[in-house]
Amino acid sequence: MPYANRPGAGGSEDRWWRGLAARSTLFLGGALTLVAAAAIITSGLYLRDAAISSIERDLAAAAQRLATAIGQDVTPARFSQLSEAAFLDYGYVVGSDGAILAGAPPSAPAPDTLSDSLQAGAAALTVERGFAHAAAPAMLSDGSPVTVHVGRSLSEAYAAMRGMIARAALAALALLAVLLPLAALLIDRVAAPLRALTRAVTRPGAAEDELRRAGERRDEIGALARAHLSIARNLAENADALHRLTFDDPLTRLPNRGSLTSRLTAALQVGRKLALLRVEVVGLARVAAGLGQQRGDDAILGAADRLRMASAGWAHAGLAQAGADSVFLARISDSGFAMLALGADGEAAEQLARRAVEAFEAPMPVGEHFVTLSLAIGIAIGPDDGDEADGLLRSASAALSAARSAGPQSVRAADAGLNQLAYGRLRLEEDLRRALDQNELEVHFQPQIALKPGVVSGAEALVRWRHPIRGLVPPTEFVTLAEECGLVEQLGRFVLAEASRVCAGWTARGMPLRVAVNVSTLQFRNPRFGESALEIIRAAGADPSRIELEITESAAMGDPEHAARELAPLKAAGVRIAIDDFGTGYSNLATLTQLPFDVLKIDRAFVLDALNAPAARVVVGTVIGMADNLGVETVAEGVETEEQLDFVVSHGCTYAQGYLFGRPMSADAFEAWYANRLVAELRALADRAAPGPSAVPHWGVGALMAS
Repeated sequence: MPYANRPGAGGSEDRWWRGLAARSTLFLGGALTLVAAAAIITSGLYLRDAAISSIERDLAAAAQRLATAIGQDVTPARFSQLSEAAFLDYGYVVGSDGAILAGAPPSAPAPDTLSDSLQAGAAALTVERGFAHAAAPAMLSDGSPVTVHVGRSLSEAYAAMRGMIARAALAALALLAVLLPLAALLIDRVAAPLRALTRAVTRPGAAEDELRRAGERRDEIGALARAHLSIARNLAENADALHRLTFDDPLTRLPNRGSLTSRLTAALQVGRKLALLRVEVVGLARVAAGLGQQRGDDAILGAADRLRMASAGWAHAGLAQAGADSVFLARISDSGFAMLALGADGEAAEQLARRAVEAFEAPMPVGEHFVTLSLAIGIAIGPDDGDEADGLLRSASAALSAARSAGPQSVRAADAGLNQLAYGRLRLEEDLRRALDQNELEVHFQPQIALKPGVVSGAEALVRWRHPIRGLVPPTEFVTLAEECGLVEQLGRFVLAEASRVCAGWTARGMPLRVAVNVSTLQFRNPRFGESALEIIRAAGADPSRIELEITESAAMGDPEHAARELAPLKAAGVRIAIDDFGTGYSNLATLTQLPFDVLKIDRAFVLDALNAPAARVVVGTVIGMADNLGVETVAEGVETEEQLDFVVSHGCTYAQGYLFGRPMSADAFEAWYANRLVAELRALADRAAPGPSAVPHWGVGALMAS
C-alpha cells in the first residue's frame, strides 16, 4: 500500500515525499544513478583509451614498415598500395627539402610535435584533431634522408565508445527500473513498524496488531515496538485508574457525583423526562463511631447493595412506567446516594422511593452485629424542577432537607416553596454571619420576679435580631440556623459578653440585679466552656455572682462528667447554674444530684397547662417539691395570668417570669421599667402599711407590675 494512502497518512506532515521509504528510495536511486554513470563513463573512457592505444601501436608499426620499404626503393605506386594495405587514412613521404616524394598528405598539416620528435632522430607518435599521427625517419637507397608520415582517423574508436556508453546506460536504466521498486518495497517493509509506531503514538490504540508483529522482531525496531507497547499498557492502566478515580466511588465502585452530573447534563440537554432521588442513609456515622471504620465501610457497602436491589425490584415489578430506563445509582457523599430514573415521572419516582425505604426496614447485618439504618429521600423531576444539572440537584437537596426534618423513612418531593425556603435559609445564614461580624444583634431582657417579697430580682438575657429587610426575626428561627451552620458559639459568646457588660453597668448604677444567660447545647459541649465563660464575664467587669448560666436539661444529662467538670470552676467563682426546661428531657435524678446547680427552671409548657391539665399540675408540684428538698430554687417560665401566678406561688415556687410581669425589652427600656416598678413596689408597701380598707392585698403587687 503506498504510504500516502495508508491509514493515518494525511495532512501536510504526511506527504509521500516526506516519508522515510520515499526519501530512502530517492536517495538510493540517486546514488545508484551516480555510480552507474561514473562506471559507464569510466568504462567508456577506458575503452576509448584502449582503442586509441591499439590504433597507435598499429600506426607506429605501419610507419616502421613503410620506412623500411622506402629504404628498399619502393615506388610511389607501391607506397600507395602499402598504405592502403595498412588501412591508413593517409600516408606520404617527405624529402629533406620538404618535397612530397610519394603518397598524399592530409588536408591538415602534420602536427608540429612530430617535427620536433623527428629532429631529434626518433620516431614520433601523437593524437590530435581526431587522428592518430605517426612519423618515422627513413633513408633512400641513394642515401638521402626522408620522413614517412602516416595517420588514421579515431572516429571509429569514438563511435564505438559512444555506442558502448549508450548500451551501458540503457542497461543501467533497466537495472534501476527493476532495483528501485524492489528497494522501495524493501524499505517500505522496513519502515512499516515505524509508521505503525507513529500512528500508535498520535492515536493510542491504533495499529496495535502491527506493533505486536513488530515486537516479535529481534532488532532495534522490535525493541522500540515492545517498549511502546509496554508504555501503552501502562498508560491504559493509568487512564483506567484515573477514570475510576474521576467518575467512580472508590469504596462501592458506584458512579460518583461527577458521573451523575455528566449523565444529568446529557439527559437534560436533549429534554428527557427524568426523576432524581437524593437518598441520605441515616445512621452510617453511628455505625462507624460504634464499631470502627471498617464496619462503617461494610455498612456503606450493605446500604449500596440494598439500594441496588430496590432499583432492580422496582424495574422487575413493572413499576417503571413505559419508556423508563433502569435506575442509575451513584454515591455522591459519605452517607448520600442518588438514584436517576430516565423517563420516570413523579408517581414512578414515589414508588421507587418507597421501594428504597422498604429495603431498609429490616436490620442490616454488619459483621456479627445487626444495625438499623433509615432513609431520608428528596425527589426532583426534571426538567420541571430544574432544566440544568445544578438546578435539579439543588431542588432534590431542598426536598431531602425537608425529608430529613420530617424524621426517619421520610420521602419529600421538591416544589417551589421548598426551593424558596432553602434559598431563604441560605440568605438568612449569610445575613446572620454579617450581623455577628458587624454587631447588628441586640440583647433584650425579660424581668424575673422573686415571688415571696414580690420584687424584681433579675432578668433573663434574650438575643434579638432586627433584620434590615425582614424585620424582627424570631429567635427560634435564627438560633436553630446558627446551630446548623456553626455560628452558635460565636452567637453565645456575644450574648454572654453583652449581658455581662449590661450587668456590670447596672451594678455600678445601684441596680443589684442578676442576669440569666442561655447556653446552647453545642456551646456547652466545648471542652473549654467553663474557662472561656469566666474569661468573658471578667473581661466585661461583671461580678460572677450576678451571672446565672442556664444549661438545658438534655445538655447537662447528656454527658454528666463533662457537665460536672465544666460547671465546677464556674460554681467556685460564684456563677449561678440553672437547669433550663426541666421536665422536658429524660432526667437521671441520681446524676442530677451530683451536678453543682442552683436553680431548676420549669418549662413554660407545664405552667401554661397547669390550670387545665391535672398531669401538668402534678409535674409542676413535683418539681417544686423536689427542688425544695434538694435546697435549690425554682423559676416558673411563661407566667401570663394571675391564676398561673397564684398556682406557682401556692406551690412554693421561688421566682416567676413571663408576660404578666413584662415582655423582653432593650437594656434602656428595662432600666426605665425597673425604675417604674420600684416606685410601684414602694407605693404597694406604703399602702399595705396604712390601716383601713384601702390597703393593697399581698398579691396586688403582681397586678401592679403587669401594668
